[in-house]
Amino acid sequence: MDKVGHYEQIVLCPTPLSPFQVFKIIIRTFNPHFLTPPVFKKGLTLFIFNNNVKDCNMKKNYPILPEENKNTLPKDEVLDLMPWELIEDFRAFVFDKTENKKVRIAALDPDNKGLRQFAKKRFGNNVEWFQATEEEISNVLKKQGLTFKEEISKLAQSAHLSNDNIVKLVDRIIKYSIDEKASDIHIEPTRKEIYVRYRIDGILYKILSLSKNLHQAIMARLKILSNLKIDEYRRPQDGRIEPEGMENTSLRISIIPTLFGEKAALRVLDNYQRSLSIEEMGFSEKQKNIILENINKPFGMILVSGPTGSGKTTTLYALLQIIKKEGLNISTLEDPIEYILDGVNQIQINPRAELTFPNGLRALLRQDPDIMMVGEVRDSDTAIMATNAAMTGHLVFTTLHTNDAASAFTRLLEMKVDDFVVASTINLVIAQRLVRKVCTHCGEKTKLDPIIIKKIKDRKDIMEKMEKREQGLSETFEELSFNKGKGCETCLNSGYLGRVGIFELIKPDKKIHDLILTHSPAEKIRSAAEKMDFPDIVSDGVDKVFKGITTFDEVLRTTKNV
Repeated sequence: MDKVGHYEQIVLCPTPLSPFQVFKIIIRTFNPHFLTPPVFKKGLTLFIFNNNVKDCNMKKNYPILPEENKNTLPKDEVLDLMPWELIEDFRAFVFDKTENKKVRIAALDPDNKGLRQFAKKRFGNNVEWFQATEEEISNVLKKQGLTFKEEISKLAQSAHLSNDNIVKLVDRIIKYSIDEKASDIHIEPTRKEIYVRYRIDGILYKILSLSKNLHQAIMARLKILSNLKIDEYRRPQDGRIEPEGMENTSLRISIIPTLFGEKAALRVLDNYQRSLSIEEMGFSEKQKNIILENINKPFGMILVSGPTGSGKTTTLYALLQIIKKEGLNISTLEDPIEYILDGVNQIQINPRAELTFPNGLRALLRQDPDIMMVGEVRDSDTAIMATNAAMTGHLVFTTLHTNDAASAFTRLLEMKVDDFVVASTINLVIAQRLVRKVCTHCGEKTKLDPIIIKKIKDRKDIMEKMEKREQGLSETFEELSFNKGKGCETCLNSGYLGRVGIFELIKPDKKIHDLILTHSPAEKIRSAAEKMDFPDIVSDGVDKVFKGITTFDEVLRTTKNV
């Protein structure tokens, strides 16, 4: 081969591994002869060596799984030729056995020595090898494998025999939470057991119970993964876990001592770039038009309010995705960074390095920003600086913890922001909640439960919104049928699958400006907004119930403090 610069050997080989995994293998195997980082393109790795490399045991090029075997799983009698435990350990499976008794095996690493030894002992030399992907192996494991609880139970029973079983147990708890789209994992010790609970669609579900004997080993494994002090039991600790093989997912972990031992709470962060449209999030056409009108203004502030876990940050990300373009300098201050946005400068708050919201905001203002997102206004300093930035020519997006949109104005006044600044800078306030959507797999029309009817009648605001929607509806709604999930395996028998927002928007007019300048209470601001056909959060929830998207139970649960 011709020389390329001073390199004399170029090898191109396919790999199912991630670039980071390949790079680790190369450094471990070929250093110091390895001269330059590998070039990665669509599963191909370009290795460049010099002529000093000797006896490089490069992997053989294996054929990929045939097309006819990619879309259909192997027959049970073929899969059973290799035990499930070995399929998981070796990341390999038998997918065919020919008439002349030749066995065809697909593997993530067909050169694995342990796999080769097993195949030779079990099948002799009648083996044909193929290259498999992680996705193909995962599909086989789903069919062939145990259920999550059965697998965890098996690992827990044999945990005392090997540390590898504890490693696998913790990995499966994390992996299963991601598969089930959980936002949080809670590992809670009690007097005799450990409870593992997942928060799915805002609700905590008890997934399994484990023996208390495993508690110390599980906590030690979590601390190792998050680089925390293993021998620290008395103080709270915070860290971060980057699960191996899950490039777009990380976990923020908090460990705190409790009466029966340390409790761990893990927040699952999906870092991949989400392309949620504001329609998918649940905004109506009217609300969408109000939003688009205000986020395209050259300066001012867009405030999103609501309690913790109501989807405020996701809304801000969706708005940034709408307005970002090449000619704008967009920067964010976040704690934590939940999603990665291309074309946006995202800054993680780090109090240990004195990078707080106020300090970060001061630094950002010297970075020539066009648009800024401040993850949360937590104190007077941040509030004053953010509103002043909005007043001096920047478009600022931020969040605030208030129960409704009208209270956002009074909260800023309480944070010592000048009334004329609040009145002149806020373009739009969005208040929101998240309600669970009726499961599309098991949803069916049914009449309301008498207990729910009584709760609805006790809520004067909901009755008023129904009457406003249609005259006489507040008297006849109990005779109607509404969409409700009866529960199925897909939705964990909850009847709900996924979440959607319910919103209220206030765009300040002259009347609201005057009320802000006179420090009027939130109730007066809300009354003024209602006079200009303000679409409030309860009305939006009722509309989504009648459209079959959610249920009255969810609207009652999420709007009781509005």
